[in-house]
Amino acid sequence: MFDPEGNEPNQRFSARRIRTLLIGIMVAALLGLVLVNVFTYVQYGGTLFDRYFKKEEKSPLVGKLAFDKNTKYYIGVIRGEGRSPRRGNVFYIEQAGGGMVEVPKDNVEVRDPEQIDK
Repeated sequence: MFDPEGNEPNQRFSARRIRTLLIGIMVAALLGLVLVNVFTYVQYGGTLFDRYFKKEEKSPLVGKLAFDKNTKYYIGVIRGEGRSPRRGNVFYIEQAGGGMVEVPKDNVEVRDPEQIDK
């Protein structure tokens, strides 16, 4: 461990090595986060942070009742609307048991809860 020529002893853990390791870990984590966000933006049209920075406009149809257009059966209560890659424009409907389903807007008839009582 001690060098007879007067040089510093060979240390296994030096401050320089630890600092370099920590900086490398931070750079790798930051680069990974950027790559994941680029991938999700290209693949799905949004990033991981959209939920925190994007202001969602609440639909005026939220809270109204959804019925099937063809059979006129009750589906559930509309909780939101959006776009699905498979189904296009959809309503997110909460069914009576609490489960959420995506139903295409073309197949849904929207009614006010007051219309049902009359």
